[in-house]
Amino acid sequence: MAASSLISACGKSDPPASRSPAGVSSAAPAESASKVSPVAPPPAVDPVPLARRFRTTDVSQSSGITLENVCGDPVRKLAIPENLGQGAAALDYDRDGDQDLFVTNGTVFEGQTPRFTPRPALYRNDGGMKFTDVTEAAGISAFGWGHGAFAIDFDADGDQDLYLTCYLRANLWYENRGDGTFRDATAEWGGADPGPSTAAAFFDADLDGDLDLWVGNYVHYDPKAPPNDGNPCEWKGLKVSCGPLGTTPAADSFFENVDGKLVDATKKFGFDAAAPSYALGAVTGDYDGDGDTDLYVANDSRPNFLWRNDRGRFKDVAMMAGVAMNEAGRAQSGMGVDAFDVDHNGALDLFVTNFSHDHNTLYLNDGVQPPGLLFTDESYASKLGEPSFLYLSWGTRVSDLDRDGWPDLVVVSGHVYPQVDSAPLGTSYRQLNQIFAGRGKNEKGLVVFEDVQFAAGDGFLKKAVSRGLLLADFDGDDDEDYFIVELDAPPTLLRNDGEGHGAWVHFDLIGKGKNRDAIGARVVATLPDGTTRLLERSYGGGYLSTSEGRLRLGLGAVSEPLPKVEVRWPLGGVTTLTNLALRQTYLVDEATGKVTGS
Repeated sequence: MAASSLISACGKSDPPASRSPAGVSSAAPAESASKVSPVAPPPAVDPVPLARRFRTTDVSQSSGITLENVCGDPVRKLAIPENLGQGAAALDYDRDGDQDLFVTNGTVFEGQTPRFTPRPALYRNDGGMKFTDVTEAAGISAFGWGHGAFAIDFDADGDQDLYLTCYLRANLWYENRGDGTFRDATAEWGGADPGPSTAAAFFDADLDGDLDLWVGNYVHYDPKAPPNDGNPCEWKGLKVSCGPLGTTPAADSFFENVDGKLVDATKKFGFDAAAPSYALGAVTGDYDGDGDTDLYVANDSRPNFLWRNDRGRFKDVAMMAGVAMNEAGRAQSGMGVDAFDVDHNGALDLFVTNFSHDHNTLYLNDGVQPPGLLFTDESYASKLGEPSFLYLSWGTRVSDLDRDGWPDLVVVSGHVYPQVDSAPLGTSYRQLNQIFAGRGKNEKGLVVFEDVQFAAGDGFLKKAVSRGLLLADFDGDDDEDYFIVELDAPPTLLRNDGEGHGAWVHFDLIGKGKNRDAIGARVVATLPDGTTRLLERSYGGGYLSTSEGRLRLGLGAVSEPLPKVEVRWPLGGVTTLTNLALRQTYLVDEATGKVTGS
């Protein structure tokens, strides 16, 4: 198909974990890693105040990213699909070493008139936070109502392919042909869930070396037969759109990879055991540390799921593990979700964003090994509960943004009811976004966070109706920038201008066989003081969006090389690296065992 030909599309996603960092070419044996690009010991962490460590600059208008979001009626928002919004994805689609950007889009219902013709957009990164719209040249054009965007090298040819989740039409596959263009591969690759789909997660569920697919679905909303006979519902005295409990939930799906084609295996793998529950967010992770990949699902208005994997057979253990509801035993309205070992105990914790007049939830993993699996809701004790109470939050990512050794949280927010602006409820339709800085552990040994929203610069002082969020290093300066999808408005691009960051080591992983993105791989780093840090190449975290796949380890005041790092691959192999220099990005290839630093 010629580059000028068009493909109908509705979304896109994640960055290539398998992509080499800029400047990396040939690989060297793993045992030579200590000899790769040695550097002088870095200084201790600069005692820079938080107001400068999390500084951002809004470069949206100068970036060339002009796509406006369309998601139904921009004023009244009386149909629930109009409230969900869209996501975006960072990926190096043209393999030139930098992160490009895809933004999905929605459309309008029959009888509504959009402000302009809705379409998604693919933006090529030209450097210096400047982007060029290459959508048409890449063979992608708008069609239908998109929600989520998920990039993965599904055919393991070295190029990131695109899986798009949609409303009012089946989900789509687009194969990256390696020449800057894409083709529709849905018929060949399967996974065309009829939706209405939101979240998606790729992982090797049965440890056979290829990537399977879980798809989260939301509500069966028929615009010709809306709930409550088309009349508004009531929330705190306001006439607003009816929530999900007034609609029929759509069942989630699971697709097994059979010789390169995704075949429905929902019942075979045990995912039919739970009732449909309005899925919005999902993230993979080996939560019980038993060597296979589990799945956590954030549901709207119903208990969340924790699908524990027993070598290809799944069981929902969320209630027993303490992550189905909050500490009060109440189901929340899960939107976005992410997983990270925030307290350094060697087990993945969970963070979930929720509705307003409620709190976002931090579940700390107690690290109990199989057959036990137990989390504790520490939202208020960690100082995350109260600052989130009046916000309605969506996209979120957990990352050590200032590289001081403690993970930070980014949360973007915006209400679903424009009508809240007419009532004294302490909240608003357009909302500020937030950064919570990890501040280490208190005297009780509990990790705590500090709200640095007002220290993070102009990008976090602009009110908007935010939905999808992704983090990626768009300008190549080794820190993560922020991209936010705004409902019924152009998106926001924030350059990370933080100062005084600590030492760091980054990892790009290339898995062997059909799991080239190394989903499920773990990095266990031993620090000079003998303590360890855990990173995992999870998939699906955030909300309808996927961030750059690079694993980033913040080290704070560490000034000596890392004595040992183990890369534990999904099928059990281990690549051991020794004496790693700091402030380096290491490309690790499972098949060859080779490592390159830059």
